[in-house]
Amino acid sequence: MKKLVVLGRGTAGAQAIIHFLRWMNDCEIEWHYDPNIKTQAVGEGSTLALPKNLYNCLEFYHTDLEKIYGTPKYGVYKKNWGKQGKEFFHPFIGHSISYHFNAVALQNYIFDKVKDRVKIVEHNITSDKIDADYVVDCSGKPEEYSKFITPDDIAVNSVHVTQCYWDHPTFFYTLAIARPHGWIFGIPLTNRCSIGYMYNNKFSSLEEVKQDVIDVFKEYNLTPSKDTNTFTFNNYYRKVNFDGRIAYSGNASFFLEPLEATSIAFMDQIQRIAYDLWNNTMSIDMANKAYTKYVEQIKTILLLHYCNGSIYDTAFWTNAQQKSSEWIEYRLKTDGEFNQILSLLSLYNNDDNTSYLYDLLPEYGNWWAGSFKQNIKGLGLEQKLLNMVV
Repeated sequence: MKKLVVLGRGTAGAQAIIHFLRWMNDCEIEWHYDPNIKTQAVGEGSTLALPKNLYNCLEFYHTDLEKIYGTPKYGVYKKNWGKQGKEFFHPFIGHSISYHFNAVALQNYIFDKVKDRVKIVEHNITSDKIDADYVVDCSGKPEEYSKFITPDDIAVNSVHVTQCYWDHPTFFYTLAIARPHGWIFGIPLTNRCSIGYMYNNKFSSLEEVKQDVIDVFKEYNLTPSKDTNTFTFNNYYRKVNFDGRIAYSGNASFFLEPLEATSIAFMDQIQRIAYDLWNNTMSIDMANKAYTKYVEQIKTILLLHYCNGSIYDTAFWTNAQQKSSEWIEYRLKTDGEFNQILSLLSLYNNDDNTSYLYDLLPEYGNWWAGSFKQNIKGLGLEQKLLNMVV
């Protein structure tokens, strides 16, 4: 029997364990990690990939949400984006919902569910030293970036997070609010709301960010605690993510800013590609091309948000709008699927009932065509993108 090892106990490792326990049942599966390395308590919002994975792999129901301090996520509420600063809601369709969750609680929940089903090995080791047929390396952020692409056109590189504790949640959607120095996310859990200010430390100081976030605390009647965290980060993804035996996932593979909460869907995509690779239905070259295609689609979705600026005339937004516009225009010239989606939606822009078109268009990153329509309209991008298409 072949052996598959998942390295790392964070969210990516936990997701990989349940995925391959469900779908690679002809393998002996082991979970390796260093108990002295603290897992990351970040990435507490998701897309529809999370509830689907938890149900398929663990029969997790919406009624189990309290076990991970979770709340339903009906979509993303966006404010101040685009020159007109429209407020709009980017919902999930129909009966679909996603989750907000406590990352550490989710990791522990999965661990407790599977600890008797896998061999657990506690040690500090690198994936190249593991004796296994297949390895999913979820060992976390790299120490250096020579094997990664580090795009310089993603607008944010720093975050200041404040935990605001409450008795119960007062909203059930993710906040994404454009502000003078970047944008603010809000993640509502059962016992707290995480408010994170995403900014660029080349244009703004931490003190400016701390002062500006006060307005959001007041607007949502939140009481900030002293439980805060501030750090800078690189945006990055691997030049080669699959070498045949090893597949990288989570922060060992990529990090792109958390707008649209794409990380768990990206982990899911990597797991699916790895499954096809290891079951000989996809070549290594095809696997790596699929990875790069997906990450570039996610980057395109992220940069669309900055393409029409915001209601704020600041150095951050001038830089963000310029660089994102250059990327979007480049993608329209080189990415046939992206061009097809925008061209068709632009062609039928005055038709409010365009749902019949959506089945004709492929899913792009973790967006379907309806997501493009909602966000292009909400961000006020119709004319700008039409000019680029033409």
